[in-house]
Amino acid sequence: MTTTINREQDNLNEADKFTADFDKATIIRQKTAEILETIAAILHKAESEGENTSGKLGLQQEIIDLGSVSENLRQGLFRLLVLGDMKRGKSTFLNAILGEKILPTGVNPCTAVLTIVRYGENKQVTIYFTEESGKSPESMDFNTFKERYTIPPDEAKKLQEEGIDAFPDVEQAIIEHPQDILKKGVELIDSPGLNDTEARNNLSLGYINNCQAILFVLSATQAVTQNERRYLENNIKDRGLTTFFLINRWDMIAQQLEDEDELPQAERDIRQVFQTNLMPYCEVDGKNIYDKRVFELSSLAAFKARKKKPTGSLSGTGFDKFFDTLSYFLTHERILAEMLNVKGLARQVYQKVHETIGIRIPLLDLGIEELKQKILQVEPEFEQLVEIRDEFQKEIRTKSEKYSFELADDFCDYLSNLDSSFETDFEPYQPDLKVFELLRGQKREEFKNNLEQAFNRYSNDKMAEWTKRAELQLKEAFFQLAQSAEKYGDAYSQVTDQISSKLSEQTIDSVEVDSDDKSPGWTRWAGAAAGIMMGNPAGAALVGFGALNWKSLIGQFLVAVGANVLLLYGAGSFLGPIGIGLVSAVAGGVQLRQAKKKLVKLAREEMKKKLPGIAKAEKMKVYNSIMEIFKNFEDGVIKRINSDILSRKTELDDLLAQKSSKEIDKTAEVARLHHLDSQILAQWNTVDATCDRLLVDTKV
Repeated sequence: MTTTINREQDNLNEADKFTADFDKATIIRQKTAEILETIAAILHKAESEGENTSGKLGLQQEIIDLGSVSENLRQGLFRLLVLGDMKRGKSTFLNAILGEKILPTGVNPCTAVLTIVRYGENKQVTIYFTEESGKSPESMDFNTFKERYTIPPDEAKKLQEEGIDAFPDVEQAIIEHPQDILKKGVELIDSPGLNDTEARNNLSLGYINNCQAILFVLSATQAVTQNERRYLENNIKDRGLTTFFLINRWDMIAQQLEDEDELPQAERDIRQVFQTNLMPYCEVDGKNIYDKRVFELSSLAAFKARKKKPTGSLSGTGFDKFFDTLSYFLTHERILAEMLNVKGLARQVYQKVHETIGIRIPLLDLGIEELKQKILQVEPEFEQLVEIRDEFQKEIRTKSEKYSFELADDFCDYLSNLDSSFETDFEPYQPDLKVFELLRGQKREEFKNNLEQAFNRYSNDKMAEWTKRAELQLKEAFFQLAQSAEKYGDAYSQVTDQISSKLSEQTIDSVEVDSDDKSPGWTRWAGAAAGIMMGNPAGAALVGFGALNWKSLIGQFLVAVGANVLLLYGAGSFLGPIGIGLVSAVAGGVQLRQAKKKLVKLAREEMKKKLPGIAKAEKMKVYNSIMEIFKNFEDGVIKRINSDILSRKTELDDLLAQKSSKEIDKTAEVARLHHLDSQILAQWNTVDATCDRLLVDTKV
């Protein structure tokens, strides 16, 4: 199998190389999936044959895991989430990647719904509506989609500022297109804007944790805004997310200058501004990688170049360097991480097969009574395995209770005491004096909308601050559980070695697995699952989570916190008394500057009065959500430990049953088992060689 991704593709331009790399990476996934399917088929055949020979070897869980990981590899996508505020040229950027005008662009249209672009044999758009709307999905052509679901930027901005959803009954749009790069497994998600409604933001945040990379689009003609910084601080920073920052419209800097001689200095000044703002978000393990994460792009120029000459170079648009870096990250580093996990799975499967065969062959020489005695001798060891399982389960539940109580209490305290620092915290969000003029102009509805937006920004930021704090504690909890899994796994392996030693005094003549790699399969599963909780998605395929199943682990927690945000100032229960107080104050002749102070005072009083009650009411939701996260982890680990213990017992029981019912042809059976061992070893070596070649190619 060819696995080395060749960078010497002189006959291809940058865009074609970009597509070709995805194609080769997809081939690696597909070929590896075939190997795992072959291993599963070999094991399935061996288990079927065992029914007529010496019995099954108890490999059902291995067959299930191989099938699950193989399916995940086949369905694996290179999912890219495009974020950015409105009027940053996101749609033009996406069309430049695709090499075709698929998303609406231009002076007027602004995509107003979250849009996913994926492969499909036919060009079509499907609109998916919210569950509350009761509407069935609706398919349409591209022109109809553009007419119905794009709006002028000014109107979009106005709706955004007022917190109004242009299409409240729409969840998302799916664009299917037979474009080549989409066929290679690339999926692009285009968000409508950073300051969109709460429901839409929650949907975008759901994809943040389920994509391979985030492409954050900014504009060279506009400095990083407060809204962009807020979003990065709340949702990107310190979350282990791979984010590429794309400073779009770089070519427009020159267009805004009267003297072209000023261009070098203007570019240096703009570079310095972006570097100052983006540097904090370009750190990995304490190392700054700004130069590998920030790119100056001219999307419109790149799109025009691709349309005019598809095989032409993209030099001068920034896309040549961007394509090269993104491609290398996705098709080398991420694929390598996946393959290392697959390598571990294949090694563990061989280890289990090798160990089981090593026990089975010597037992073929024993009579029925001798075999019964052997089985009785290992009963204490099986009881020890159960004890290890119970101890680990107890530790998981202890941590679950500890962190659920602590975080629920912390949330309650945090929310209840927001009023203590409100005057200082709310200062950046305070409406300006022009907003207060609305009170005198009797434009109370407009004033209410402005005030609501200010409080929503404040409350969202405060909840994001607490959520990040809580996530750090959860990461610490799962880091500890991953370490415990290794500790209990070592103890478990020592007991299984004792079982093997008691049952057999010899092993088959085959390649031994390194002692460092002898941890049981459930230990690796626990480590991968804990790693996902700690922000490392590389093991997602190994633990059997699909692309969007991350939400099943941590989504409940975030949804619960989001619900609390809405409750803070929703339904007028909080803003109502403040608005009434301000109207009365202004009507009574209070100056507008004094009205601003009055606003803070009234808000603090309302918070002190209502937040403790809200916090207490929502505390149990936070507790239950965190408990659910640990419960998912516990269920997965215990299921696999139980499966391993049962398979070991079943393997012995099946052999005893076969000996009791028929005469076993020992010579033929030993040959069959040796052949099985060599087959699985050969497949493992193939996966191992693939990883080694990728390691060399990736220069790890």
